[in-house]
Amino acid sequence: MGTESKKLGHDDSSGFEFAREMLAGDVTAGINFDRIMKNPEEGYQIIEYLLCDENQPKVTPYTSHPRYYWNKNKNKFLALWRTKTDFDAALFLVNYAKKGTAHENEVLLIEVLDMDETGILKEKQTRFTRSGFSRWFRDKNSQCLSDTDGILRDIYDKKSLEELGRIVLAKGKHQGESLRDIWSRAEGKSYLRFYQQQRNYEYHTAVECFVKKQEAQ
Repeated sequence: MGTESKKLGHDDSSGFEFAREMLAGDVTAGINFDRIMKNPEEGYQIIEYLLCDENQPKVTPYTSHPRYYWNKNKNKFLALWRTKTDFDAALFLVNYAKKGTAHENEVLLIEVLDMDETGILKEKQTRFTRSGFSRWFRDKNSQCLSDTDGILRDIYDKKSLEELGRIVLAKGKHQGESLRDIWSRAEGKSYLRFYQQQRNYEYHTAVECFVKKQEAQ
């Protein structure tokens, strides 16, 4: 579990303000993601929150849809879809209202399944109450929690055997030696198999991935 993760606090708007200052009035090429997380089995998941304005009483989370304001904001949704395809992710849009307003208990989840320049072509909708969505959201969040080892394993798995082999150990009996050089000796192979099991050793996940790739050859 993600015991090293912290609880969610208030959003820091200073980054947005800093980016706006640095752009000095230029049109931005980026979009702000509300949430992106990785499920170990299902892959990346992008969640974008769409607030229903309480000043439009006829529009509720259950009835609002990007198709009604597509021409005003299509670049945002197309950019989200492009990122979804790049990451091979799931894309969820969440219609909601502020707590304490008339429609606070309506939450509409839209899983976008296809999109082009004209709008959303295929989707799956689920209506939730506020508490019902909270249960769905907490379940999704818990599935995506990862400890440091899990994150590092994903990172090192994507490195080539050659890249991993260049890593140099900073401590221990083979201090100053690269993984490639250590592995070249019979004693070194035994040592690295031992090393990968030591969860408090620096680079133990890198060694684990290196040994796995070597043994797969």
